[in-house]
Amino acid sequence: MQPVSTNLFRTKLGRNVAIAALLALAPLGMSAARAAAAPAPALVTPAWLAANLHTPNLVVVEVYDFDKQKPAYEKAHIPGAVFTGFLSDHWRIPMNGLPFVLPPEATIAKVISGVGISNNSRVILVPAGAEKGDFPATTRIYWTLRIEGMNNVSIMNGGDHAWLANPKDPVATGDVKPAVAHFTPHFNPSLLATRSMVQADLKTHHFQLVDARPAKQYDGTVKPGVDKKAGTIPGAMNMPFSVILTADHEGIMDQAGVDAMMKKAGISATKPTYTFCNTGHLASLDWFALREIAHVPDVKLYSGSMSEWTRDAALPVVKGKSAF
Repeated sequence: MQPVSTNLFRTKLGRNVAIAALLALAPLGMSAARAAAAPAPALVTPAWLAANLHTPNLVVVEVYDFDKQKPAYEKAHIPGAVFTGFLSDHWRIPMNGLPFVLPPEATIAKVISGVGISNNSRVILVPAGAEKGDFPATTRIYWTLRIEGMNNVSIMNGGDHAWLANPKDPVATGDVKPAVAHFTPHFNPSLLATRSMVQADLKTHHFQLVDARPAKQYDGTVKPGVDKKAGTIPGAMNMPFSVILTADHEGIMDQAGVDAMMKKAGISATKPTYTFCNTGHLASLDWFALREIAHVPDVKLYSGSMSEWTRDAALPVVKGKSAF
């Protein structure tokens, strides 16, 4: 049997088309050392970062939405932290008729290298921004790094708001030029769900579906512009991304808090899961909470989400009834 080429799938099919064969063969493409390497903790505290700020190979990335927010970063940021604009720096791009998808290998390698990340880096992502709500952008970048083979990555819970609130934490001004770096992706498809996988599961029900969007989108009251139909995928449960954030929206709840929201939504802690939203942005937060905090086994992000699902008129869409 000939090995399946990752680049073939990425180039010809994007990463929103069925890759079941690649999923089966994924372990064959990983070195024993990389497969055995334990990932870094998903969350660290500001105190942890303060104690480890001068660790060799440490790359701290403050995540904003747009490059136009850079003046806020230059006014006050974590010493040594570099800036990235989630939407302006091409962490997601239009492709295959969809508004936001994971870029091809060569493109995402440039994006990751461009913020100073190499394969040997220890990465800390920091939710930042002039507005609340940058945590989902940060979890989407976290998912992107993980799916590209970077295990040594964490999010600083509480974001730069938590850092700046402590007068003992040092603060820098101005810009930080990212270090020259080279990142080689090692695509890990086990974190990705595709449309055909979700469609097949409507019959098998092996996975549970979790819709991360606000309740009014889930129940069909509001139709986002990127979707062709209002509503949700049949059988999906709703856990709006906002309910698992802290009150200031710059941090995420602990396991007890996430477990409580899962229970309210009807989500099992032991059943494999597909998370989705409109474009795979908000769903990355539910993916992170279920996989990294609640330790639900085998959580995959359906990155095409409703923007892809509703483009096929033959695929079913229903009105959900949210518990929130």
